[in-house]
Amino acid sequence: MQDVTDGWVRRLRDGTAPRQWPIHLAGAILVLGAPALIVAEFGSPAFVEQMERSSRVGSIVLVELFLIVVGIVMSVGTWWSGRRDRRTLARIRAGGREPAFFLPVLTKGIRTSEDLPRPRPEVWTLDRAGMHGWTPDREAPVIDLPWSRIRTIDLATKDARGSRVDYALWFDLVGGGELVLPPRTALGRPFEVGPGGLETLLPVLRSLRRELVG
Repeated sequence: MQDVTDGWVRRLRDGTAPRQWPIHLAGAILVLGAPALIVAEFGSPAFVEQMERSSRVGSIVLVELFLIVVGIVMSVGTWWSGRRDRRTLARIRAGGREPAFFLPVLTKGIRTSEDLPRPRPEVWTLDRAGMHGWTPDREAPVIDLPWSRIRTIDLATKDARGSRVDYALWFDLVGGGELVLPPRTALGRPFEVGPGGLETLLPVLRSLRRELVG
């Protein structure tokens, strides 16, 4: 496996999750700070006078309300992902397994070939046998994909505002099938890896595959 300098990739290699409190703190700041700002603004005669003259002030209030929603979603999403990923990691390690790499994914964007099982794993592990998809409620992988089934690993692209952007990892399977996995930034996090992160992750997985296959 090639040298890993990015901290988030090292955590995926080691199967460790970052602390959750910074996300909850940021969410609390948004949830509590935005209403405080709204109250302070409406308590200002200058702001009220400006609101009566301009329609843009209403959009400012909407932005602040949006920040409250973002804060709640961040915190709840992180709590939920952390809870499920901890259960999944417990399943993975129950049998003494020590994978070479952990790949948490967003289940919403997964695409699989018709011959693969329908369950949508939330965490994939990589070892010498291949790739294994795990869910928090199963003691064994719901999908086992040997390296012999994977022809190439690349990036999946989609149209976004008139241009093509990378959004997921694409596994070209022998026989014409495919597996598309949109990675998350970390175990216990609900956030999607961006195009820059995908470009970092792709050579790591390619290198790891060569090393594991031998």
